[in-house]
Amino acid sequence: MTVSSRWIPLFLVGSALLAQAPPPPPPPAPPAPPAPMIGVDLPSASRTEQRTEKLAYGSKLWVKNRNGGIRITGWDKEEVFLTAQIRDSEKRKIELLVQRKGEDLDIEAMFQQPSWSFGVYISPRCEMTLQVPRRLLGHFRTTNGTVAAEHLEGYARCEATNGAILVTDVRGEVHVDTTNGPIEARNLSARIKGSTTNGRIILEDVLGGIRLETTNGSIRARNLDGWGEGIFLESTNGSIEVELGKAGGDLLAENSNGSLDIKIPGAQIIKITKHNAHVKVPGRTQTIRLETTNGSIRVK
Repeated sequence: MTVSSRWIPLFLVGSALLAQAPPPPPPPAPPAPPAPMIGVDLPSASRTEQRTEKLAYGSKLWVKNRNGGIRITGWDKEEVFLTAQIRDSEKRKIELLVQRKGEDLDIEAMFQQPSWSFGVYISPRCEMTLQVPRRLLGHFRTTNGTVAAEHLEGYARCEATNGAILVTDVRGEVHVDTTNGPIEARNLSARIKGSTTNGRIILEDVLGGIRLETTNGSIRARNLDGWGEGIFLESTNGSIEVELGKAGGDLLAENSNGSLDIKIPGAQIIKITKHNAHVKVPGRTQTIRLETTNGSIRVK
């Protein structure tokens, strides 16, 4: 065997090694964790808190919220059961404050205010649901949320800013006031008064005296009575439609711009013009006054 023939196997082995693919490169190092963001408020997980408090029938109850709804339902127990759905953050915590005032009860969702600094803050929110003694004197107030009350007897005052007010199945007396939200009342054996701005008013099966007004909203009412206390409905920049039901008395209707349509069986027309009407409706002795500007009035 010659010298060159002895090198041939070595050459073949070297060629085979060179023909193999090179090993893959090592994986890249994991990225470094991001630097903490200065001035950014990180949200906490949503949570549910509950409270149970004794409250005798006929007692006073105050409920205050700031960013979220309040829903009140009466039941046949002398206690308050509160469920709060809370979404807050590390820098803006929500705390439920429950205080006794003698035999009465005050419940408030306390919102921590952010410190004066630049940054992004999470807007906290609290949705409150309460089951309360059916007979009580209640005052419910919130901002940026709905106030809904049902199955109550006694007195209910409902206030909202940027939210609706919904009242159902209440006996006694109701006061309602809101801004940028509607007022809806159904199945009331109660007198009701109040107002809204930029919201409609809907009344169905309301037996007591009525004094309600709205700005930039319509009024729809059906099956009223008045209890002899009178009915007053006023709108600015909105129409009024009323089905009187059992309500009777001296009907006075007036508008500035819009049609006027009065069709009440058995009513006596005292005076009617393009924008004014005085009609006697058989039944109770009371005043029924309907007024609007820039809207029609229909009564039947």
